[in-house]
Amino acid sequence: MLLLLVRHGQSMGNVEGRIQGDNDPLTDFGRSQAQAVAEAMKQRGDVTNLYASPLDRAMETAAIIGAAVGQTPVPITGLAEINAGRAAGLLWADWRDQNPELAERMANRTVDDGWEGGETGNQFGYRVLAAYDEIVTRHVGTDDVVVAVGHGGSLAWIAAKAHGDPLDVWPMARAGFENCSISQLLVDDKGHGEPGAWNQDGHLAGLVER
Repeated sequence: MLLLLVRHGQSMGNVEGRIQGDNDPLTDFGRSQAQAVAEAMKQRGDVTNLYASPLDRAMETAAIIGAAVGQTPVPITGLAEINAGRAAGLLWADWRDQNPELAERMANRTVDDGWEGGETGNQFGYRVLAAYDEIVTRHVGTDDVVVAVGHGGSLAWIAAKAHGDPLDVWPMARAGFENCSISQLLVDDKGHGEPGAWNQDGHLAGLVER
């Protein structure tokens, strides 16, 4: 199977610098990005399945892709971004000002640390990788081309596993997914994912944010 990882389009929270929650919509530019990645998937002509985080920004991106490739997005809860608990919706700058000690600790956090009222790194990574394993189990040993729309944080855990990184630390180095970029994982018959072309964004060339 070929797994194509896509980060959602630009969201209002991305632009405003917010700690994002569940109901963060795409911007107009984010929708343009989603249209561009949808056209790239349509041109491939081989997408067989489409999964997405259930959060608004990912599902909206996936719906645009789905309309182009004739697939209805299937929500996978485990692909969602980390639950930021009581901090969700706050501006990052305001949260840091209001919680300086917590902000300092979170800047150097371990996987045992997490958001107040939300998830720890261990909880987040466990559910993301369980979702990844679920998708692989469904399609391993096939020629399926599977699109999974997620978030910078959730896709980073998948990237860390695919690249053989230790999974007992936050995968900060793997979190650099551009909005609506495409990253390829070729999964063999034993379920091992081999990274291919990564963080591709050529299909976004020419888009101008207004």
